[in-house]
Amino acid sequence: MQPLNYRQRLFVEHYLGESSGSAVDAARRAGYRWPETQGPRLVKTSEVRAAIDARVETAAIPANEVLARIADVATSDLLNFIEVDNYGGFKVDLKLVKRLGLGHLIKRLRINKDGTSNIELEPRVPALLKLGEHYNLWKGESQSQLTLVELAKGLRERYEHLRSKERDDGPAGALPGPTGPVQ
Repeated sequence: MQPLNYRQRLFVEHYLGESSGSAVDAARRAGYRWPETQGPRLVKTSEVRAAIDARVETAAIPANEVLARIADVATSDLLNFIEVDNYGGFKVDLKLVKRLGLGHLIKRLRINKDGTSNIELEPRVPALLKLGEHYNLWKGESQSQLTLVELAKGLRERYEHLRSKERDDGPAGALPGPTGPVQ
C-alpha cells in the first residue's frame, strides 16, 4: 500500500474534522478541482479508507464517556458557571468550568465590546432524547420507570465512579459498557 500524498492526507483530516464525513466537502477543503466526483472516489480507495479507519480507531471515545458527556449536557445548569453580583449582573467562572472539565457543555461564549457576556449551553432536550433512545425508553412504557433526568444523573454518577476507580487503579483499558438500566 502506498503512503498518502499531501492532498490525500488533507482530505482525511477534513473528512474526519470540519466536514463531518462529507466526502465532497472534504475534497473541496483539500483543494481538489472536482470535489463532487473526486471526494466519493477518494473514500473508496483502499489507502484513504485505511487512513480514515486508523484515525477513527485511535481517536474513538469509549462508549461510557460519550454517554457521560450526553448526561452532562442533559443535566447541565447555567447557574453552575456564573457568579451573580448585587446588581443582577453576572460573571462566567471559566476557571471553575476548566477545573471541573465541563467545557463541552458550553455551546457559545461571547464577551461583548461593552464588557458584558453572553453564554449559551448545549441544548438539553436533544441530549435527553439521545439518552432515551440509547436505553430504549420509547419502545414500551413498562421497560423503564426512570425519568430522563434521573437517568442522566445516574449515568453521570456511574461515570465519575468509574473514572475515580480508574485513577486509583491506573489505566486499565476501556471502561466497561452499560449492562442495563442505571440504578
